[in-house]
Amino acid sequence: MSSRKIEDLVPAMQLRAFRFAGAMAEAGIPFMLTSTYRSQDEQDALWRIGRSEPGRKVTWTKTSRHTGRTAFDIAILKHGKPTWDTKVDVDADSVPDYLEAGQIGEALGLVWGGRFKDGNGKPTPDYCHFELATGEKEATCVK
Repeated sequence: MSSRKIEDLVPAMQLRAFRFAGAMAEAGIPFMLTSTYRSQDEQDALWRIGRSEPGRKVTWTKTSRHTGRTAFDIAILKHGKPTWDTKVDVDADSVPDYLEAGQIGEALGLVWGGRFKDGNGKPTPDYCHFELATGEKEATCVK
């Protein structure tokens, strides 16, 4: 099972996701959620792509925060269509929209995938990804 629904996230992440959506609208950056919750079976299938299945690798882990309902992925919308071009600037303010999205997420206390590094400290950004800080899962309830 895979979801794009905010309601399928833990309460603390729901709150952050709703606030993120509001801040993105205020900034004039259209986006869509591409993934919230994903089952372990789906995560395993994604992990196999580029390894035992044909295609380019799409994930680096079998233990995604998506399976714990504490992460969401986005796509910036350009002319109503998703784009993963990290340099896209739909709001025409000379700042790439994925960078702005990352700044918005971090201001809300989210961990932004755009700052991810591998075990050797080499940048491995995932600009579309946002997650709760470790241990925050039960911290906040949505009202």
